[in-house]
Amino acid sequence: MARAVGRPIKRGADLLLNDEEKPAYIRLHDIGRERRPRPLQEFLNDIGGLMLSADAPAVASFVAGKVLQRLLKTGKVRPLEGGPLPGAPDGLDDAIGYLAKSGRKYEAIAGQFKSLADSLLWRRGRSGPFASLNFGNTHSHAVLVGPGGMEERADLRVGVIYMDRYTRFPDHVQTQPRAFILLSPGEICLGNSQWFSAATGTVFANDAGQTFAIRCTARPLLAVWCQVEPETR
Repeated sequence: MARAVGRPIKRGADLLLNDEEKPAYIRLHDIGRERRPRPLQEFLNDIGGLMLSADAPAVASFVAGKVLQRLLKTGKVRPLEGGPLPGAPDGLDDAIGYLAKSGRKYEAIAGQFKSLADSLLWRRGRSGPFASLNFGNTHSHAVLVGPGGMEERADLRVGVIYMDRYTRFPDHVQTQPRAFILLSPGEICLGNSQWFSAATGTVFANDAGQTFAIRCTARPLLAVWCQVEPETR
């Protein structure tokens, strides 16, 4: 896999961005007028703490730090009491249960995410090069904060990826620098690098214009990612 050089990156090439429904972006001057639900705030706090830890790569912490700074103000929050949304992955509870058993620092994160999962709009991913068979039925992703998310806003995204066991995400090019944290074991390929195995809690980053792929084996995959959105004119 090679880095795209010398040409603009089309948003459609980034398979984590599903904006076909054209969500209603909240205006920047409306940011900060609402109170964020406690489970979402605690989840963002705990994930942010891991992504800014001394063990995290500097580039990933730099991206996450910019996101967390903007998260000091809230966007337009959708009530959690609205009832479950359709489309939550069937194996998500297994992934959350495994996370809860992965160490004391993950128990609270697992509980927080479990309370949020049914309120997320889960989307089936588009397939692409080298994707596993039946990828459309074994992968889902959702936005916690950002366009179309539980907290609607245009200036950043905090998203989550879920994949069933033995699923490979297709190679794709990212439009913005993006930081990730794995909430399950997984295998990762960034740009021209070799595949490498990563444990629960691994933090890493991938640059704009660089290809990215991820896969899992005997455990379903759960990962959180974040990025600052480009300014719109």
